[in-house]
Amino acid sequence: MLRLSVWRKAGQAGSLFLSRETVFYERNRLKEKSPAGMRARAKNLLGKGRKKWKKGENMDIRAKIEEANQRVTEIFMKARPVWTKIAPAIDVIPGMEKNKILVAGPPIAVEDITIPVRTAVCGAAVHDGLAKTPREAWEKVEAGEIIIDSAQNHDCGCSAAMATSASMPVIVCEDPVYGGVGYAPIHPGNSPKVLRWGFYDEEIEAHLRWFRDYYSVALDEAVRNAGGIDIVQILAKTAGMGDENHNRLFASSMFLDLELIAQLAKVSAPRRDEVIAELAVNDRFFLHVLMAAAESVTASAKKVPFSTVMVGMGGNGVEFGIQVAATGNRWYTAEAPLILGSFLNPTYTVEDMLGYLGDSCVTEVYGLGGMAAVSSPAYVRMTGGTLEDARERTNRARTVSLGEHTFNQVPWDDFKGSPVAIDVRKVVALNTLPISHGGSGLKKGGQAGAGSCELPLECFKKALRDVAEEILPRELLPEELTAKKETKESAETENAPAEA
Repeated sequence: MLRLSVWRKAGQAGSLFLSRETVFYERNRLKEKSPAGMRARAKNLLGKGRKKWKKGENMDIRAKIEEANQRVTEIFMKARPVWTKIAPAIDVIPGMEKNKILVAGPPIAVEDITIPVRTAVCGAAVHDGLAKTPREAWEKVEAGEIIIDSAQNHDCGCSAAMATSASMPVIVCEDPVYGGVGYAPIHPGNSPKVLRWGFYDEEIEAHLRWFRDYYSVALDEAVRNAGGIDIVQILAKTAGMGDENHNRLFASSMFLDLELIAQLAKVSAPRRDEVIAELAVNDRFFLHVLMAAAESVTASAKKVPFSTVMVGMGGNGVEFGIQVAATGNRWYTAEAPLILGSFLNPTYTVEDMLGYLGDSCVTEVYGLGGMAAVSSPAYVRMTGGTLEDARERTNRARTVSLGEHTFNQVPWDDFKGSPVAIDVRKVVALNTLPISHGGSGLKKGGQAGAGSCELPLECFKKALRDVAEEILPRELLPEELTAKKETKESAETENAPAEA
């Protein structure tokens, strides 16, 4: 584990990190629980390290980092994602292949894939005709004939154990402001027995085919008929209606469903009435649309070098990982935390639970969910908290974030916007961990319940180390980092196979 003092030289060289004195001062003042004071004290923290390196180099690096972070923060705050269409994954997702299946979280070794994800992968493979049976599908995965890949590395989000195959219809959201495009499979409905929770049988296969052949076709026609659906507009409408838009989406789903149903009434798609009936009872339909919208925003943010802002996160049930703008699709992982709160069945225990599973927390990267906890006291109460707990979660997020949304302003929080653009420097320096909301999964498959957890500090430490090595000149790196890097490179050289 790296102590903060290890990072002091790096902080002095280009203000990549906060000085130890500043951190000590802030930590003590953060003990005062005034929300306004917390925001004010967290603001303008960056760039306060003592300068001991050459002034020109220091200022150049500092300027690049601050400019990059400002750019990413603006992307998060000013992007305007629009749901434009539904299309087969193979036709729209960059890098998608016929034998590739996308899953949630950071990349994972085949032998470590959890039972629910394994079931979903095999089901998706059978659905796409890559295998005749789940057993055959898994044999092909082990043989490398079917490729498993991280969905977020393709600007796609997969909630829980969901697996996305080439033929599956995906929501496409486009941001006309910065040009990013994001994707997500369609939410499968309220049934507890679905692919996204690690189940697969003939009944689920029939549902997947209906989704592909009828549901997605009708919804695509409705969305195109509407000229696209503005996601930010829906979020603005529902800011004061009790949704945090990760695990509670009643109001946002209702507004979206009303718009879609109005358009469906104008089209002549086959089995239209069945589509309307399915849509009308799904109070979580908005989640996957929002995931695609968030991915369209992070797709643009990942293109900004020098930025220390977090642009992705997710869990595969074994590991939890984050991504940082400066290093794009690179993952920084730690053991997946448990999402604790409430159980759907009183017989469930923590021994039955998987670690954090799913990409739906990309909505929190976008400043919603746990970041906007104060907007949904009902959700926090359901998982064992109070209104004050909800307020504390959002204020905690503010201390490590660089911006606030103008469209998600909460009336009972003095119309403050939810915080967005988490700076990994602040997380590590202040030892302040954002809280994520989420649904929890069972080891055997199915949903355990819902709740919250702190994001693992180790992810942010690893990201900070890597970003320092990536953007700081080698001569400005602390000796501790240089030594670690040389040791790593030597080990890789020693373990490399000999040339023939």
